[in-house]
Amino acid sequence: MPTAQFFSLLASVISFYILLCFIRILLTWIPGAQYNTFGRILSSICDPYLNLFRRFRFLRIGVFDLSPAIALCLLIALSAILKNIAVAKSFTLGGLLAMVIYLVWSVFSSLMFFLILLLVIRLIALLMRKDNYGSIWDGLDRTLNPIVFRMTSIFTRGRPTPYKTALIIATITAAVSWLVLKMLANILMAFCSSLPI
Repeated sequence: MPTAQFFSLLASVISFYILLCFIRILLTWIPGAQYNTFGRILSSICDPYLNLFRRFRFLRIGVFDLSPAIALCLLIALSAILKNIAVAKSFTLGGLLAMVIYLVWSVFSSLMFFLILLLVIRLIALLMRKDNYGSIWDGLDRTLNPIVFRMTSIFTRGRPTPYKTALIIATITAAVSWLVLKMLANILMAFCSSLPI
């Protein structure tokens, strides 16, 4: 089997496994669905991989478990890398480095986007309603508070800051950081891709 076909086949197998893992994750949201025969078979196929990421505590932010998203992002990126190798029919060390940087940036960018989305949702809810205490908002606040106040402390030097102001500062800081890091990642990927080796 030629090398290009091998990498293409491997990418297809990984894409199919991504689909199985995605169905497995969806089944955990449906009560009882993961305990029928199909759910148990899927669990035996997908859980060994998914459990590799569940042990990392930093992937749990309050009530949110980001480990399935990271696991899927890595598989998607690996599949994309293999497809690129199959299409190019050869690869350089610089191209491989660019793909690895792309992989790392994709995962990190997804996490940053999710954080910014949560910050914006919480800020809008806080600005629109005077009384927004409830189980959803309390859980979200417990999740975001450590991140918000850690980001805000950079600018306030530890002085007490109202929650609304802290949310605004954290949202702007996260968005600007994401843009700067995106530019740096693109520059680094372009540099690595241009390497002759």
